[in-house]
Parts: sequence; structure tokens; C-alpha cells
Amino acid sequence: MVDADTGPGGSVPFEKHAKHVLHQVKGAFAEIIDALPGYITRPHALAKSLKIDAKLAWRIVKVAHGSDPFTSAQHIPGTAGIKVFLKAAARQNVPQSRIQPAWTAMEEFERLIDVHAGDRTTLEMMLLGYAREGRDQADLVQRRTAFGANSYIWGVQARTQLQVVFLHPAAEKGRLDIATLKGFVGLRRIHSNAPWAITRSRVVDDDGKLLSTPVREPLDPVPDDAEGTADIPLMREFCSKPLPQFRRVPGPHKILQDDLVEGEVGNTGAVTCITGDVTRSAATYYRAEHNRWATAISLVRTPCELLLFDLFVQEDVFGLIEPELAVYNELAGGPPVPPFEDRERYRMTTWESVEYLGKGPGVVHTPHVPRYSEMIRYALDKLGWNGRHLDVYRAQIQFPIIPTSVLIRHELPESPVE
Repeated sequence: MVDADTGPGGSVPFEKHAKHVLHQVKGAFAEIIDALPGYITRPHALAKSLKIDAKLAWRIVKVAHGSDPFTSAQHIPGTAGIKVFLKAAARQNVPQSRIQPAWTAMEEFERLIDVHAGDRTTLEMMLLGYAREGRDQADLVQRRTAFGANSYIWGVQARTQLQVVFLHPAAEKGRLDIATLKGFVGLRRIHSNAPWAITRSRVVDDDGKLLSTPVREPLDPVPDDAEGTADIPLMREFCSKPLPQFRRVPGPHKILQDDLVEGEVGNTGAVTCITGDVTRSAATYYRAEHNRWATAISLVRTPCELLLFDLFVQEDVFGLIEPELAVYNELAGGPPVPPFEDRERYRMTTWESVEYLGKGPGVVHTPHVPRYSEMIRYALDKLGWNGRHLDVYRAQIQFPIIPTSVLIRHELPESPVE
């Protein structure tokens, strides 16, 4: 037994205590299974041998034969299930010398909960922080749950958040034009009085210094009768009809913010809204003292089922790159922009990565955005850029955490010597 009342601060460290107790539970369950007739490795064989429920047998086997006790802990049955298991083992003549250690191990498990967590749910979340296996799936379960809770709390949710960034040589030598498409597919209100920010924008260097007030040119011309959307660079062809209505408000840290106005709840009020704009000569594509990274950022502030983040890069700008995906939590507040080197302590574990898709609009099809390939071709036509020479990189995150900033970035090259 590990004495949980000794050690630094009056108790043994959590990881050490948990590892000892979980190995104790795992070993006790395995000893009981080994005492049964035959060679039992599968749940259905255990269920048949003990005449117990198949789901309970599955949980017992997951604990006894799992390779990572921190992951397997979530399968440890509750008190009622343990009683069924151990009484069934006794009926099959498993000796008390093997059954009693299981009772003792479960008493230690309950003590682990009381000392370090207070409840089973909190303990399981703490244990998963040390898991070697299955952490990605466990995280996804928690993110899915958070999506539902956040949808209710904030009063809005979306099927897909879309962020597309195009990097293309500008007319000015050594600089980039940056075009963006962004918005939501299937954005619906849970509460009717929930206004919601659809877009935010600003252009900064690695130190967070505002490089310029963004002069955004809409990809689509704005009609004269565009009341309620006149300041919003909507891609009208790819938005739901009637067009969603917005108001433009100044956001914090010199960020321009476009808010969706209040409206109907549920599916009948759902909207798809995509904006498209380009900023000319927005940034240099060479490294400088305060500009090391080419970084595309998607601000995740809306509960959504999927973030689809695509980066298009003109092939002769950087050549093929290996961009990384980084996610930073924004609970600390402040501008959701660089410098990120000073905020590494806020960087979150990311299981997803950036995938190279190939070149041009033909490789971008996705079921998550209607007419997406057509939308990309339409945007490129408006920009006058040749899509066949654009390398396409994609990151997808299911149930992204809010509030976070999601980055696709790579290091800029050194400026060539003249």
C-alpha cells in the first residue's frame, strides 16, 4: 500500500499514488481471470464463464489486460459492478486468496478518488493527463461534450468553421498579397438574443506590432442596395438566402469585427455566411528581426463541429513547405495574435497535423463545405491567380476548443543577397 498521508505537502504525489493503485487493481482482476478454467483473453469468454453481462465483462478485461493503466482506469466498474464480478468469481470457485485482494484494491481506488479528486469524473480527467494510449480519443470525447455545453451557454453553434488563406506574390517585390475566405456553414442560434462575431482581422508582425490598418478589398463587388451587409465582404454566391444581416463594430486591440445580428433559433434560422477579401502587399515573405514566421491564424470563438483550415501558397514563393499546426488557449486574454514565443506556456496539446493535399482547386473537395471547389475557383478567378500553381495544405480539427487561436505556420526564408 502507498501511504497517501505521507510525502511532500502531507500527501504522496498523485502520479505515484495513482500508478500504484491502478497496477494493484489491474493485477487483482488479472489474477481472478487466470484462476478460471480455460485460457480467457476475450470479454465474451469471461462473460460466458462467469455468467455476467457482456458489457461488464468487457470492462473487466480492458482493465486486466490493458497496457496503459491510466487509460484503462476509465473502464473500472462501479461498486455494483464489482460486487457482481467478485460474487460470480466466488461461485466459480475462485479462491478467496484471489478475491480479497480485488476488494482491497477497490478500497484503495476509492481512497485515491477521495484524496486527490473528490469524485470519479474528476479523477478520470486527471488520469488521462498521464495516459500514453487513447489520449486523442479521450480528448475528442471531452471536446464533443464541451461543444454541447458551449452551444447552450453562448447560444450559438455551427457545423463547420471555414478559414482559407492564400499567399501570393504581390506587385511589390518581396511582399505578399494575402487573401482570405472565412465564415460558417450551418450557423444556428440556440438562443434568439445571441449576436455573434463572424469575422475579425488585423495584420501584425511576430511581436504583435500592427503593421498597417488592414485595407481589405472585397473579392465580390458590394451591390448598391446591400443594406445590412454593405461593410461585409460577403461571397454572396456561396451564402444562404436570404443573406444574413450584420453590423460592423470596433473590436478590442484595433480589430475590426463583424457581428451577425439576432434572429430565429434552430434550423429555420440557420445561415451559411462566407466572406472573401484580399489585402495587397500585406507582409514580406523574407525573414526579418521581428518577422520570422509566415503564420495563418484562425480565431476559434464559436462552438462548431469542425474547423476546416486550408492554406494555399504560390509554388514559387517558398517551394514545398512543412508547416506546423499549433493551438494556443486564449483564456488569459489579450490580443489573439503574436508574439507566440512568449506564450508557449499556453500552447495546447494537438493531435491533429497539417496535410499536404496537392495543387489547385481540384484537390480541396470536402463534404463539410457545400460547393467548396467551386468557391475556391470563383475566388481565384476574382483574384486573377492561377490555381494550378498553388500548393494546398489542410488542417482539420473536430470540436475545436474555444477560445483558442489555431495557427498554420512555417519559418520564412532568409532574404537573398543582392
